[in-house]
Amino acid sequence: MMKLKSFKFSERSIKAQVVTFIVIAITVMIFVISLVTSSWINQQYRHLMLTNAMQLTEGLAKQAVFSVLSGSEQNAQEAMEQVQGFESVSAARILLENYEPFISRGEFPVSVQVEHTHWLTTQVSIETEEHWFIISPITVRLSLAENDNSSESGTNHVSHEVIGYAEVLYSKAPLTEAQNQVTLLIASIGLISIVFFSVFLHLGLVKLFIPLRNLSTTMQLAETTKEYVFAEDTGAQEIKNMANSFNNMMKVLQKQGNDIKLHRDRLESEVKERTTELVDARDAAIKASRHKSEFIANISHELRTPIQSIIGYGELVTEELEQEGKIELINDMDRIANNSQRLLSMINSLLDLAKVESGKIDVNLTEVNIERLILIVRDTISPLASKNNNQFSIIQKQTISLFPTDKEKLEQVLINLLGNACKFTQNGEIRFTVESTDSSIKFIVSDTGIGLSKEQQSYIFEEFRQVDASQSRKFSGTGLGLAISKVFIELIGGTITVESQLGSGSMFVVTLPIHRDNQFS
Repeated sequence: MMKLKSFKFSERSIKAQVVTFIVIAITVMIFVISLVTSSWINQQYRHLMLTNAMQLTEGLAKQAVFSVLSGSEQNAQEAMEQVQGFESVSAARILLENYEPFISRGEFPVSVQVEHTHWLTTQVSIETEEHWFIISPITVRLSLAENDNSSESGTNHVSHEVIGYAEVLYSKAPLTEAQNQVTLLIASIGLISIVFFSVFLHLGLVKLFIPLRNLSTTMQLAETTKEYVFAEDTGAQEIKNMANSFNNMMKVLQKQGNDIKLHRDRLESEVKERTTELVDARDAAIKASRHKSEFIANISHELRTPIQSIIGYGELVTEELEQEGKIELINDMDRIANNSQRLLSMINSLLDLAKVESGKIDVNLTEVNIERLILIVRDTISPLASKNNNQFSIIQKQTISLFPTDKEKLEQVLINLLGNACKFTQNGEIRFTVESTDSSIKFIVSDTGIGLSKEQQSYIFEEFRQVDASQSRKFSGTGLGLAISKVFIELIGGTITVESQLGSGSMFVVTLPIHRDNQFS
């Protein structure tokens, strides 16, 4: 709590803090001075009253000498009346030597009982909160000879004999009243001094801190409006220095702001110009891409017709050669047929790419029979696997027999993945696994071939990117198979992922949903 109060106090203005500290200091100082002054004045007044009381009692004792010696109360009565005339005297009395009352005026409290002591000087015998009880001996002067010789020489010894006592009960009421008045007066003077000084200090500090307040207002205005506002360099030297420093900072910020604005305007102009150039370049690229796609589609279509004719004629020639028994020429015809098939596969990939880029690929959802799909895959891939002396196996873990998808695109993707596995694996094993869950079906193609590095896995689904892109590469291909496969799988709502380690084989996983709302409506 103390830390919180201190924090809030530190947030107040400098003027308020200065006024608070100074007023507190002056208040404490005036309080201490008033306390010391009041105590000193009261002590002096007490001493004065006590001295007067003792002198009054001594005077009564002197005036009562004759009355005590003569036993006449008349003279003593006059002395008592004179003493009673003083306001502070509450009571007075004269006692004989044996403390027997001789004459008394006023009432003495019962609690005031003076000890029967042989008093030789005037003193306060009893003091209470309300009274002083002062006693003074009544003495007579005696002259006695010291001895015979002294008597002859005329030398006498002077002594005083106590014949009674004068007692005065002196009230402290005037002292208490005077002390209260003095305390009240000093407190009033101190309070008025504090108020006057506080007002004077407030007015002086207000005038002194006006330039500092103006500087603070200017700073807040600059922060709020985000504009370059300059302060007046008036007031004390320190405030002038602060104002000049602030103005210099504003000048620097204004210059930097202007430079930034000019630079921003120049950048905006350049960005606008570059954006226009980029838009033109983009439009040109889109137009060129469209022309390219149209060209690829057209040229692929034109190339596929003669290639298919070549393949057809080659098959006829092969049949005639087999009938004529010219086995040595059949091998050449097989090479022609294989290369024609490769060329046809490339042309089909280019045609698919052109369709993808032009957005002309349609998705035809039908119910696919998994057993028929697996049969097609087995008939197509088994001959390819045997070429490199690979073992091909199919593992079925699915719990469904039908599911909706685009049959042609799925077959093309699976055959492409299994064909790659056969191509990049020698004397190994290739597995095709089908498994399903409540919401999806997975086709897993795994092999024990050359595998893929982390870097190769990051780009194998890009167009025209091959695992081995060198001029002396061992494996042929256009680099379009995986890119087109990824596009096809995403078009039919699935995903394709790869896990591989260089030298330890690869595993491609195709995941497709088995529930499609309103797909056959």
